[in-house]
Amino acid sequence: MQLMGYPVDIPPSELADEIAAENGDPLRCRRLQQTVPTMGPSLAEKRMLCFFLLAQKKKDPSICELLLPSEYGWDCLGTVASLIYTGYGCSSYASGEIYCSSGVRGRNTGIDDCGKYKEADLKYWCYVERTRTLEGVFDCDKIPADPPILRDECQRWYAYKLKDASLCSSIRDGKLRKVCELKVKYRGSGSSAL
Repeated sequence: MQLMGYPVDIPPSELADEIAAENGDPLRCRRLQQTVPTMGPSLAEKRMLCFFLLAQKKKDPSICELLLPSEYGWDCLGTVASLIYTGYGCSSYASGEIYCSSGVRGRNTGIDDCGKYKEADLKYWCYVERTRTLEGVFDCDKIPADPPILRDECQRWYAYKLKDASLCSSIRDGKLRKVCELKVKYRGSGSSAL
């Protein structure tokens, strides 16, 4: 089988490293074989792990599509997205506090008027939240184009809200655009095996 190009008895992590190093075809993960069944993960699980690890190494959400709509595919997409989104932005917590990666903190006083937030980061968080949660609201154009990650993040939430993958097209980062398209495309899909 090895002479025919099948990787045999190779750990999924080694195969993923090899494919990434050669910038090879991710579908090689499907060709993974084992000579003797062993205790532990099944051959199908090892193949899925190969895809998952390769997607992480390459930060490539399109590889996760090979696993979608399974739960493993969703985990893959979430992991890759977290590697691409480099921690820029703000999050609101149940305590009412807003924490931003820039170090800015503030109190969540609602999203009815973003002008009440004095710090730019909090104002941008407000625009994203309005776009994400309120029907008929699109405030992404109120976020400056630089850094592009904030506007891209807002556009992503808008596409999710309207369940329209074509809205992902304005996301400038190609990998973030692909994450958006896949999440909208497979939203509501059940899981399936590889």
